[in-house]
Amino acid sequence: MLLILSLLIGGFAFDMHIEAGITSFYRKRLRSQYLAIAGVEYAKLVLAQSYEVKEEFQDEDMEEDEYIRALNLSRGVGLSGIGEELGEGRFTVDILPEQGRRNINSLSDDDWKEVLDQAGVPQDKQDELIACFRDWVDEDDAHLLLGAESDDPYYTSRGYECKNAPVDTVDELMLIKGFTHNLLYGGPSEYVEGENLTGIASWLTVWGDGKVNVNTATREVLLTIIGLEDFDVDDILRERLGPDGEPGTKDDGFKNVDEVLSKLGISDERVRNQITTEERKYVRVISIGESYGVRSGIWCVLQADQSGVTPLFWREEAMP
Repeated sequence: MLLILSLLIGGFAFDMHIEAGITSFYRKRLRSQYLAIAGVEYAKLVLAQSYEVKEEFQDEDMEEDEYIRALNLSRGVGLSGIGEELGEGRFTVDILPEQGRRNINSLSDDDWKEVLDQAGVPQDKQDELIACFRDWVDEDDAHLLLGAESDDPYYTSRGYECKNAPVDTVDELMLIKGFTHNLLYGGPSEYVEGENLTGIASWLTVWGDGKVNVNTATREVLLTIIGLEDFDVDDILRERLGPDGEPGTKDDGFKNVDEVLSKLGISDERVRNQITTEERKYVRVISIGESYGVRSGIWCVLQADQSGVTPLFWREEAMP
């Protein structure tokens, strides 16, 4: 009997230990979620400050790093890796003007060819992909030569029809004939054996007027702009760091499109019509909260102007 009681007590103690561990984990998970939310709220604050900051002088109520962040964001310069300790954890947040990406719904056929070329899609396959995209978004059911409307076996076998309207999310592209997961997110090429596709999803958005913010766009996105050569892109990446060549300082970013063109010696009007600098109406915020090794993330798109900030897209996710 004593042995049985000992086993029961030991089992009960073990169960209590497990339950305590589970409770502790979920407490940390909840704390990390709140920290991620705090990161988004901090991003909103910096956005608001970016509409009030003056380049001529620093508000005495602002710390130096706060001033630089607001100033750079006012120029359309993205902010990455901002970390703040808060209670029993911390958040890390990126604040990136969404027009550092290409707007899917604004891409011309030639723009698409630049994007697909950068992704590693052979030129003889690009026209079919573009035609299938056009048939997905156009308002009619007329087939383009290489396209696919709702009566195409690709769609009838899957039980859905062409949308006949603009794309609402980047992931929606995977509903379109030919736009595979590997094309969007990278992986083995469906076209050339032994080669990989560079995913295009991180270059694309559905927000903004279609112009590319050269103060925050990545090299890959800049290379899709018609009229820019590799050396032009190298010059943009160097010059937008300012005279000191260091990111995160007061001199970051081009002030306007004219400055971009003059510093780079570009006279191609096609480039002027495709780029912008200060645009930050739509901003992507990535906030990671962490407490004792447990992490939670929020990915959202905010619309901002002088009157305030409005969430347009929001996704929360537990992280390993």
